[in-house]
Amino acid sequence: MGCDIHSADRIVPEWQDADVGDEVKLHPEVALAVAALESGRSLVLRGGIPMGNTPSPFDNSWAFVLRERPDGTTRLLVRERYAYLRPWAPLIVEPTAVLAFVMSERMLRGIRDRAERAAVR
Repeated sequence: MGCDIHSADRIVPEWQDADVGDEVKLHPEVALAVAALESGRSLVLRGGIPMGNTPSPFDNSWAFVLRERPDGTTRLLVRERYAYLRPWAPLIVEPTAVLAFVMSERMLRGIRDRAERAAVR
C-alpha cells in the first residue's frame, strides 16, 4: 500500500515514551493518534485516513492488548473497529478488509517469531 513499513527486531527506546494524543505514523503523511495507553498492557490508536483534501469518511480504532495467561504465557490481542462517517465509506473500507487481514496476520506472526526467538536466548 506504499506505507514502506518495516518491523523492528529489537525494542527501540525512543518509541517507548508514547502518551495519549501522540501520533503514530503509518506513512509519512498518515498518522493515528494514541487514544488510550496502559504501559505494558494496552495501546489504542484512533483516527481516519484522509483522501487527498477530503477528510476521512471513517473513524477507526486499532487496539493492541496483552493478556497474561495462567500458564505464564502472554497473549496479544489485536482488534480494529470502524465507524462510518459518510454513506459511501463502506465502499472504501470493506474491500480493504482482506488486505488488512493479510497485513495483520503477517504482523502478528512476525511478533510471535521475534518473541519466541527472544525467549530461547
